[in-house]
Amino acid sequence: MTLLFADIIIAAGFWDTAAIREKGNFTMKKILCLYIPIFCLTILLFLQISFYYTAVPDNFFREEEGKFALKAYPMITVKETGESVPTSRTGGERTMTATLYGIIPIKNVTVTNTAAPQLIPSGEAFGLKMLTEGIYVTDYGYVDGIMGIRSPAKEAGLEIGDVIISANGKKLSSANELSDAVQADGKRTVLTVKRDGRDMTIEITPECSKADGLFKLGIWTRDSCAGIGTLTYYDEENCTFGGLGHSVCDVDTGTVLSLSKGETVPVRINRVVKGVDGSPGELCGSFMSASPSGSIALNTDCGVFGYYSGSPTGESLPVAFKQDIEVGAAQIITTIDGMTPQYFDIEIEKVNYNSDTAVKNMVIRITDEELLSKAGGIVQGMSGSPIIQNGKIAGAVTHVFVNDVSRGYAIFAENMYGVSSKLEKGGVNMLDAA
Repeated sequence: MTLLFADIIIAAGFWDTAAIREKGNFTMKKILCLYIPIFCLTILLFLQISFYYTAVPDNFFREEEGKFALKAYPMITVKETGESVPTSRTGGERTMTATLYGIIPIKNVTVTNTAAPQLIPSGEAFGLKMLTEGIYVTDYGYVDGIMGIRSPAKEAGLEIGDVIISANGKKLSSANELSDAVQADGKRTVLTVKRDGRDMTIEITPECSKADGLFKLGIWTRDSCAGIGTLTYYDEENCTFGGLGHSVCDVDTGTVLSLSKGETVPVRINRVVKGVDGSPGELCGSFMSASPSGSIALNTDCGVFGYYSGSPTGESLPVAFKQDIEVGAAQIITTIDGMTPQYFDIEIEKVNYNSDTAVKNMVIRITDEELLSKAGGIVQGMSGSPIIQNGKIAGAVTHVFVNDVSRGYAIFAENMYGVSSKLEKGGVNMLDAA
């Protein structure tokens, strides 16, 4: 009987232990089911905050008081912090806070109140002619002379991409002047060159060519360039223009050409070489007049800018501030035949508010069947074609994707205007100065 009672106690004790263990396992499962999702959501939120901290720019322009949202990132709201004070009742800068879901602060940003600039969108093809400031070294050339086949410039340390400013103390403005300086003293040529923003002196002993008896340095150079692009807008108030949407670079070295002076001329587009994936097409045209239509004052990462000599026609539109640009339908204005710009449908696929460069702010895709049929998509020469969205100038086409010519990059119009607005109102027209 005692043994049986003991057995019952042991069995009861075993049952209670198993129940507790089972209850503990159930509780642990509940904890895991609760905390794992919370942990994952916390990590996701942290990643979102990290992304938007980088993606949201530090500076904004706006027209109206109050909070605003970034249309491409609708979960981001910029609102008052309660601590900042505007510098004036109608404008000035103030500090505001970008928040995630209107609750979680991401970063403080500077917001400037200002009226949106009014510009006349163009889309006209134009020819550009530029003289460089200095002589660009684009490649080595080899001279067959008394000392053998060699490049004296390469041996002396001159590098591809160097810009030759002067020779034997005389400032240069053309490759012909460099050649004259070399011939004047065949035994010794002292060059002042600019490399990586620094001036340096290089002394070269030219080689006398067996072919023509001329002294040569053994380099290929460039002192000018010409091409076709698209005008983005006219600023009627300041008589200025912006075009191209990216810098004019040396075709061989990729170096941004330093501008001495330049001009724009009217162009007629005669035909379009249709682009295919892997081989972008191009606009082919002819300069219509020797008389320039404007002067180029700046060649920058955001495009070429200068003074317009004529009287632009067309209706002015406001510039879209970057936070107003959204993923979705838009149009470009460009010229693919003759001299008359046309509207074509596109899709803005991506908006990058805080791009690493001032140029690649949007990814766009051509959706217009006519433009796809005739050009295949974006072609060389369309750079600068204005983008219109919701009745505002959103930006301009800048680059084509080589492996998908229906798509490419675009720049914010706000970035372009930020450069052209710095040109002196009614400033010196380089054509008149020349």
